[in-house]
Amino acid sequence: MKLYSFLLLCLLATTAHAQILDKTALNIAYRYTGRNIIQGGLEFKTNTAREQSLIVGASMLYTSIKHKDKFLPEANIYYTNIKGRLMGVSVNPYSIEPRIGFSFINTFYINTGYAIPIHRDKFFKGITFGLQFNIAPVKNSKFYDYLKWM
Repeated sequence: MKLYSFLLLCLLATTAHAQILDKTALNIAYRYTGRNIIQGGLEFKTNTAREQSLIVGASMLYTSIKHKDKFLPEANIYYTNIKGRLMGVSVNPYSIEPRIGFSFINTFYINTGYAIPIHRDKFFKGITFGLQFNIAPVKNSKFYDYLKWM
């Protein structure tokens, strides 16, 4: 009985693992928020619609603060639609950043926003600019949107 329970659990875990990977992408980005930042992390598409997407993500930011290398966690949420509009917000230990921009079938994002400092050390503040690439780890991923030609 233990063997059957273990096999059933492995089968369910494999199916769930495949479905999660199908809607997940790795991201790499460059951002400017008062300083240069390199970002890397994971993005997950929460819905299956191709016309609009709700994407949540977690990433790590790399920057230099006072001549010391810093790695900072960040969480974000984006809404994109088939027309290429992007709206979202990200939160890190130093700021909250609402963003607007353009998305090309969830492959890359170009966005701008404003960093609102929430830490007494205002390292991230002011107008922001970002360019992000999303790379799906599986073939025929559901993370990307279809490109509509007319």
